[in-house]
Amino acid sequence: MSKSAPAPLTIPGMPKKGEAAPVVASIEAASTPASLQAQEPPPTLTAMSAAVPTPPPLPASSRVRPTIAVTVRLDEVRYERLKRFGGKHRITNQDIIVAALDHFLQGRE
Repeated sequence: MSKSAPAPLTIPGMPKKGEAAPVVASIEAASTPASLQAQEPPPTLTAMSAAVPTPPPLPASSRVRPTIAVTVRLDEVRYERLKRFGGKHRITNQDIIVAALDHFLQGRE
């Protein structure tokens, strides 16, 4: 079985670590022929957005509201009970915890 030469570890044209610099010129401009560069530039985003009307915003669902993530740490026994209950009744952990929190806070506020 013949062995081929290993692939090079560097890519031609790619700077080595620590030698990278910001791009000064566009790669597209350098590779575009002069005949195409003389043409009119493409419309800007603001010009395109003025020509195309924006669609009306979608109505927000009553269930979709901005939320804040909260982490709850459970011991193994509680977690297994939560999984078992959720699987048996086909309810997500999120819905179970929100319902429990609502029930807990109902008479305390």
